[in-house]
Amino acid sequence: MSSSTADRFIDAAGRPWVWIFRRLRSMPSQRLGETVRLQQRAHERAMVLIRVFYALSLMWTVHQMGAWPALREVAFIDPQWPAAWIDESDPGSGISLILLIFGFASLLVAMWPTSRILRALFTVGMLQYLSVKFGFGKVNHDYHAWLWVSAILVFLPSGSRMREPSAPDRHATLAVLWSAQIVVLFFYTLTGLWKVYYGLQAFTNDRISSFQIDGFSLIVAERLLSTDQATLLGEFLVRNPILGWLLFNGTMYLECASLLAAFRPRLHRLWGGGLILFHLGTQLAMGFTFVPNIALIGLLFMASPWAPDRPPIRSVVLDLPVVHLVAKRWRALQRASAAATATAMARSTASTLAARSGVSASER
Repeated sequence: MSSSTADRFIDAAGRPWVWIFRRLRSMPSQRLGETVRLQQRAHERAMVLIRVFYALSLMWTVHQMGAWPALREVAFIDPQWPAAWIDESDPGSGISLILLIFGFASLLVAMWPTSRILRALFTVGMLQYLSVKFGFGKVNHDYHAWLWVSAILVFLPSGSRMREPSAPDRHATLAVLWSAQIVVLFFYTLTGLWKVYYGLQAFTNDRISSFQIDGFSLIVAERLLSTDQATLLGEFLVRNPILGWLLFNGTMYLECASLLAAFRPRLHRLWGGGLILFHLGTQLAMGFTFVPNIALIGLLFMASPWAPDRPPIRSVVLDLPVVHLVAKRWRALQRASAAATATAMARSTASTLAARSGVSASER
């Protein structure tokens, strides 16, 4: 394939994505100088964010080390497929190797996060460790999003391209980080869509549905009874089903529309705060939460490199999903109405001038 043919193919393949991006994004127009300045600032913030990500990864690794001696002494394990190479007759040797690689990779990448080799080694080590950790019949997905983000960060520029970046290098770094934001919010959107699907399915089949007025309260009550635990807000929500219904539907809006927030920097901090409150709410109402996800949302969105420091409240409100669409349609209708009015006035003026010209000609 020739260079020109390849360029045309790439251009044709990219057109749908450009079309989608232009319609999903919402950000103020900027001059070239302002764009360059903001890119430099965003890159500086991104570098801090990346270093904090790997520092927190090291903290989590150290926190996990207390369970490592018992993990090395297991007599039987059924690891997930990435660690299926472990010898079933002697799992301790394979597990010890995984722990060694994961532990050293966590330390080294926290010290030198600009090294792509170390970032890749940490991702592989974490994948292997989670495959072993959940090799006993139950899989928790607390760190799945963290693993995905670490895998995406492998594609960051390496070495001096991060320490002394050119404009293309800064663009590449920010593009990778934005990809991580999209993936994380995509997980939340999928979660919300599945909840909506199963809620509607239960509603249509005459089962307890979370969309019923008392549906969420019944779900909370069932959770508290099955786990035999008390939570700070569980009983309160059970006694106040309307409040629970409102909170649940608000959460569905938050989760289902999460992917759109990635394209609107003015929403990053607001959406990050909303998702963190959602996780805190599950802890207060149902007794479980995902601490790694709270840390990840805090890093990627509360500390988003693109989020403006003081966005106008009106602009933030107009960027909200659904509100943004309604406002966009309203502006389009206003422009069409203004254009129609201008056209009618122009035609009226032209008719008046023509009539006057006709009168003047007859008088002569």
